[in-house]
Amino acid sequence: MKKSILRSGATLLAVGLSCTALFAGCAALPEQGNNSMQNNVDYEMDETTDVPPTDEIQTGSETPSVPSDSDTQSGGDTVQEPAAADWYIRTDANMYCNATYNADESGLTGGDDSQQTVYISAGGGSSAWVGIYAKSDAAFESPVAGYDLAETNGCRYALPAKDLAAGDYVAAVFPAEGASSPRAVTEFSVTEGAVTTNKSIYLQNEEIVFSFYADTTDTSSDGGSYRWLGLYQKQEDGAYGEEYLKWVKLCGNQLVSGQGYILQEGKIGEVGWSGTYPVRPANAEALWEPGTYELVLFGDNGYDNVLNKTEFAVVAGKTGSAYAPESVVMNAYGAESGYLSGEVLCSFAQDRFNASGVVAYWADENGVLDGYLPFGEQRVTGNPQRYFVFENIMIPDGATNLRFYGKNVNGLSKSYFRVDLPENTQTIKADETVLSEFAYLSDTHISIDDKGTENAGNTSNFKTALSDISVNKSEAFGGLFIVGDVTDNGKAAEWERVEGYLTEAGLADSVYYALGNHDYYQGYDSASSIFSTWVNEKASASDGAMTAGTSGMWYEVVTNGVHHLVLNSEGTDGDAVSAHITRTQLNWLDSRITALEEEDPNAPVFVYLHQPLTGTTAGTMPGEGWDHVKVKEDTTNGALVRGADPLKEILNKHQNSYFICGHNHRELDAYRSMFNSSTELSTIFVQTGGTAYISKEITPTVNLKHEGWYVRVYEDKVVFLGREFTTGQWLSGACYVFELK
Repeated sequence: MKKSILRSGATLLAVGLSCTALFAGCAALPEQGNNSMQNNVDYEMDETTDVPPTDEIQTGSETPSVPSDSDTQSGGDTVQEPAAADWYIRTDANMYCNATYNADESGLTGGDDSQQTVYISAGGGSSAWVGIYAKSDAAFESPVAGYDLAETNGCRYALPAKDLAAGDYVAAVFPAEGASSPRAVTEFSVTEGAVTTNKSIYLQNEEIVFSFYADTTDTSSDGGSYRWLGLYQKQEDGAYGEEYLKWVKLCGNQLVSGQGYILQEGKIGEVGWSGTYPVRPANAEALWEPGTYELVLFGDNGYDNVLNKTEFAVVAGKTGSAYAPESVVMNAYGAESGYLSGEVLCSFAQDRFNASGVVAYWADENGVLDGYLPFGEQRVTGNPQRYFVFENIMIPDGATNLRFYGKNVNGLSKSYFRVDLPENTQTIKADETVLSEFAYLSDTHISIDDKGTENAGNTSNFKTALSDISVNKSEAFGGLFIVGDVTDNGKAAEWERVEGYLTEAGLADSVYYALGNHDYYQGYDSASSIFSTWVNEKASASDGAMTAGTSGMWYEVVTNGVHHLVLNSEGTDGDAVSAHITRTQLNWLDSRITALEEEDPNAPVFVYLHQPLTGTTAGTMPGEGWDHVKVKEDTTNGALVRGADPLKEILNKHQNSYFICGHNHRELDAYRSMFNSSTELSTIFVQTGGTAYISKEITPTVNLKHEGWYVRVYEDKVVFLGREFTTGQWLSGACYVFELK
C-alpha cells in the first residue's frame, strides 16, 4: 500500500504549509524542496481605511504540475481515471462534536438533535469510492464508513458525527473500491466536547480567538441542564466554582459549534458574557492583567462536569500591525468552469502570528479588483488556518489572483500573500445568454409609527436597493421578489408606502411578495385580506403567467420560462414568529414540484418562504432558534415544530430546486448563508440577507448595511450575485455558481 500522499499531507500541516497554489485538488501534495516564494515586501497603507491601495507589492507563488497516474483494482483490471486535476476530497470543517456526552444527565443521545454533520465533497472517476478511516489505520485496511461517489449525484455526502467515535480520521478517495492507493486525502477530528484558543500566549491587547465544540441544544424542558463556558484564572487544584471571571451559556444563544469568537468581545452571538471581567472597546488596549487563564467547557449547569478546558497566558506588552500569512495553499477545483470550490490553508510564521482574522480580495495585475468587496473576514482559529470560503464561488471577469491579508485589532496587514489563478477562468463566456434574471430582497421593514413618522433609515435603504435594481437590471429581468417582512407592522399605510416607492422606481408591475411574521402584526385576518386581494388581482392581470393557489395565500409565477413557487404562513395561533404551513398548501407544492420535475428535471425551480428550515441556513442549527416553521397536518390539529420534514421531502423531489428564505438578517457572505445540496438535503438553500439592516451576530465584515441578490439563469447554470447596495458593490464571498444537473 502506498502511503506517500498521506505522509505528505501530514508533513505539510505539521511544518507550516508550502507556499504553492494547488488548484488541482489534493491529488499530489508538493515536495517541500520544490517550494519557492518571492520576497514578501510591505507597502504603506492608509491608516484610515481597511481597503488596500492598488499599487501593492506582490508576493508570488508557483503552480506545480500535478502528476496523473493509474491504479489497479484488487482484481488487476486497469481503471480509466480522469485527469489528476479532477481528484479532490475535503470536509467542511476540521473538527466536529459527536454530541454523545452528558447523556446520563439529560437523556440526550446525540441523535437527531445533533448539529454536527461531516459533509464530504469529493471528485474523481465514475467508479471512484470514498472511505473514512481512523488515522491510525495507515494502511487503509478497515474503513469505518464508505460510499460510491456516483451514489451522491454530485452532492456532498452527509455523515452524522454521532456515528463516529471521538478520534482522528482520514477521508480518502480511491479510483475504485479495493484500489491500492488513494488519489486524494483529507484529515478531520471528532470530539465529545472541546474548547480551544488559537494561541497559547497573547499580548495584552491581542484578540483571543476561541472555539468550542459542543451540542448547543437545551437538554431539558425547563432549561435546568445546559453547557456553558467559564473564564477563570488558572486553578492550581483543578476545582471550579463561582470565582469565574466571566461566563456564557451556550444553549439557545445563537452560538455555533466550531466557529471562531473573540474572548474580549462583550457580546458573542446574541448574548453578552455574564460576570465583571472587563472587555476592551474596539481598537483600544486591553485591560487584561498578565497571568495564566483557563477557558473551561462545562457539560451542565454545575461546576463538576468539565468536558474540556484550554489554558493560555497573557503577557505584558501591546501587539502592532497584523502580519499576513507566510504562505497559502489552495486546494480548489472548478476553475475551468469559472468557479472555485475547495479549501484554503493559511500558515503564519510563529514569530509573526498576531492575526485574529484573514481577509481576501480579488485582484488583477494593477491591484484590488474594482466593484468587489473583500471576502468576509474569517476568524483565525489556529495555525495553519483552514479558510473555508470557496464553495461554488464565481471568479469575476478580470481577476488574475487572490490576495490574503491578516487582520487584528489594529486593522489589515501591510503586506499580503498572492495566489495566482489559472488563465481563462471567467464564469460567463462571451457567447452565453441570460435566459432570465430576477432580484431578491427581504426584511425591508418599511415602518410608520402611530404618529405617522416613518423609519427613515429603513426607507433610505429600501429606496437605494430599488434604484440599484432599476439601473442594473438586464433585458431578461423578470421580477423582484421581496421575501417577507416587507413592512414592519403590517399596516395598510406601510403597504401603501411600499407600493409608492416601487412605482417611483418603475418596479411596481414586476414585484412579487411573500409575507413575513412582521407583516402579520395587525392580525392574520388583516394580513391575509390585503395579501390575497393583491395576489388574485395580479394573477388576473398576468395573462396566465401567475396562478393563485387556494385562498390566494400562495401562488406560482413564471418569469421568462422559470417557475417560482411562493409559500406563506396560514395563521399565527398565538405564535407571532413562525410560519404555519398546512397540508393543503403542502399538497399544492407537492403537485407542482412533481409536475415540473416530470416536465423538465434539468430546469431550476425556486421556492420561497420567509422563515428558513431547520438545519439549513444560518440561524437554523440547534441552539440558534431561528428555524421558525411549523407544519400542520390540517388547520386544526397540532404541529411539527421546527422540523418541517414534509416540506424538505417535497423540495427534494426536484433535483434543481432552490429554497429562498429571509428572516435572519444575516450577511450574505456569513457562515452558512448558503447551504449547498447534500445527500441529506439535495435542495440548495439560500438566505436573502436583510435590506433594512444586517445582523452582525455570526461573521462581522466591513461596513455592510443592506444587501440582496441578483439571480441569473443560463442554459446550464444558475448564478447568484450578492449585492451590497450602500456601496453598489458585489460581495465576493456571496457570488455563487450552480451547475444545473
